[in-house]
Amino acid sequence: MNNITHKSPSYRMAVAQAVVSVSREETITAIREGKVPKGNVFEMSRAAGLLAIKNTSNVIPDCHPLPVEGA
Repeated sequence: MNNITHKSPSYRMAVAQAVVSVSREETITAIREGKVPKGNVFEMSRAAGLLAIKNTSNVIPDCHPLPVEGA
């Protein structure tokens, strides 16, 4: 194993984008007006994305975990 104690940190940046597809007009209206019974659709999508980021190393073989900041 290599000693990396004195290695300076590598700075990485990634950009992600998502599309929420909805076919019913009343659902679109409920999302826009914030009246979805289970809460804010976009905040839930953001939380799901953050959980996916943090679990990437569990899903992709030979992928090591990296610290995530500012997601």
